[in-house]
Amino acid sequence: MKGHPGSGKSTVARAIASSLRCPLLDKDDVRDCTLHLERAAAGSGILNDLSYAVLWRLAERQLRLGLSIVVDSPLSRRAHLDALARLPAALVIIVECRPGNQDEWRRRLEERGGVLADDGWHKPKTWADLERLVEGYQGCTNYDIGDVPRIVVDTTDPTR
Repeated sequence: MKGHPGSGKSTVARAIASSLRCPLLDKDDVRDCTLHLERAAAGSGILNDLSYAVLWRLAERQLRLGLSIVVDSPLSRRAHLDALARLPAALVIIVECRPGNQDEWRRRLEERGGVLADDGWHKPKTWADLERLVEGYQGCTNYDIGDVPRIVVDTTDPTR
């Protein structure tokens, strides 16, 4: 999966994993467990890196067992895609969620933000939160994926 927060990645990932009857590994599940480390860490970047390291380790274990998996993460940096592609027996296909209707995306993000419990402490809860996050990416989410197959899904238009 690839896409910004609130773009529908988790919804699509759950549907794919359920249809294919394969494990779903969600970076947010790992990140949620780092809440108690937030104060001790020098910055959330360390915890995000730790979350990815754990995610890749779990993915590698499933692949070594011969299982197909769905990895739910933003893949916001080329280094994340490279790490995934380096895993033994990995055949990476990107499903990129790009909401075409910004108003609907905003509505969903802010609706989710209003009900997030502590397990969503690291997720943007408002449109302004998301804008700050995307600005902080400084364009790194727009990278060349090379020859990795990709499907782009408009998660705000069920006909596409």
